[in-house]
Amino acid sequence: MKKLVIFVIIGMFLLIIIAVILFGVIKTDEELLDGNIGAKKSTIPMVEHRWDIIVPDDYSTIQEAIDSASTGDHIFVRNGIYKENIVVDKEELFIQGEDKFTTIIDGGKITDAVIISASDVTIQGFTISNGWNKNEYLWDVAGVKIYSSNVIIKGNRITSNRLGITVMTPAYNLTISDNSFIGDSIDLGNYLYSSTLTKDDFLHEITNNTVNGKPLYYYKNKQDFSVPTDAGGIILANCTNAIIKDMYLLNADFSIVLGYCSHCIIENSTIMDTDGELILMHSENNTIQNNYASNSLHGICLDFESKNNVVRYNEVSDNWVGISVLTSSSNNRVYGNIVHDNGAGIMISTYVSKLQSQGNTISENEIYNNNIGIQIGKASFDNIIQDNDISKNKIGVQLKDSSDGNTIRYNNFKKNFPITAVFNGCSTNTWDHNYWNRPRILPKPIVGFKMVGKIPIPWINIDRHPARQPYDL
Repeated sequence: MKKLVIFVIIGMFLLIIIAVILFGVIKTDEELLDGNIGAKKSTIPMVEHRWDIIVPDDYSTIQEAIDSASTGDHIFVRNGIYKENIVVDKEELFIQGEDKFTTIIDGGKITDAVIISASDVTIQGFTISNGWNKNEYLWDVAGVKIYSSNVIIKGNRITSNRLGITVMTPAYNLTISDNSFIGDSIDLGNYLYSSTLTKDDFLHEITNNTVNGKPLYYYKNKQDFSVPTDAGGIILANCTNAIIKDMYLLNADFSIVLGYCSHCIIENSTIMDTDGELILMHSENNTIQNNYASNSLHGICLDFESKNNVVRYNEVSDNWVGISVLTSSSNNRVYGNIVHDNGAGIMISTYVSKLQSQGNTISENEIYNNNIGIQIGKASFDNIIQDNDISKNKIGVQLKDSSDGNTIRYNNFKKNFPITAVFNGCSTNTWDHNYWNRPRILPKPIVGFKMVGKIPIPWINIDRHPARQPYDL
């Protein structure tokens, strides 16, 4: 009898040990997305730090605490939901949430949840969400928008924003570490307000972050390597001869970012459902091929002085813009792609006046069912559009905004309705040997208008040698 009792006691003890172990390793879906398997939820003890201001003890909102703080103050924020759009405009503030799961900054889907315009600021221990706006033109609204240098963003959950973190230029020497991005990621090199971009805008300390529970891989100053295929997001800064292959990237904003990179290959990857894009910035001699990009802001983007890159054999669909060549990007070749069901299929343009895109060749692409098949704008010049099959778009080709000196030749225009081709505010482009819906003997007029001062004047361009039969493309 005594032996039986001993066995029962030992058995119960073992069951308790097993239960404790299982409780410690079984995680919720939310924790899996956070990438915190095996980590403990930590509440910051009040005794570990000297706090100058405590929210809501001293002030009811985080913004009131910031407004009342002095340079170098330490602010502690207790658990709670803070429906605020915070601007941190005082240097050297250290702002700590009590628990990153339960101390929540909610931007209310109005604008950025947190803007940091002062240097040497630290934000850690929060959930930051709903930095968002439904206006598609406000695409860079973010959970955290950084305008300044020496900022630390550490140990946060960043989720359900238009962009997770966007970094405006110039902003140097950032530390972004130990954050969990859920449906968000990091956008570096946002030059829209400063119109400047340098290599240092990409060279930061970015470590130990996850995107949807998978690693965010950040490499800088590295060459001759391959990125692991378990990536949740990828950022390369000043890298050479990298291979990014066989990725499956979902809900990750700017899923693949290359800044100041060369001779890299991105291939056989899927990028879907993002508020960003696969983007190259000031990068050259790279190849993007055999990828599928869908339901994003831009599917594939060559931006800010990206040169001599090849974009080929990709399928891009259901994006705001399928493939874009922007802001002084030149001598790129975009060919052999299938581009369909986008707002604009292929766009050549600029975000900065006097930094026009030029000398690019768009050829041998199948472009159909877009609102605009090909759009050339913002004074882009000397680009060649040739040997493309352009069909069933609402507008086949549109040139606008003083975009002169471009050549459109040997293309098939078929069943684009209501407008096959048009030019707005430009007049001296060359149209030659295109097939225009049916066999033609007489020259084909292309109707548009040019600007005389600020007055639009109706005008025509002429394809003097229209094709009699469609090309076999």
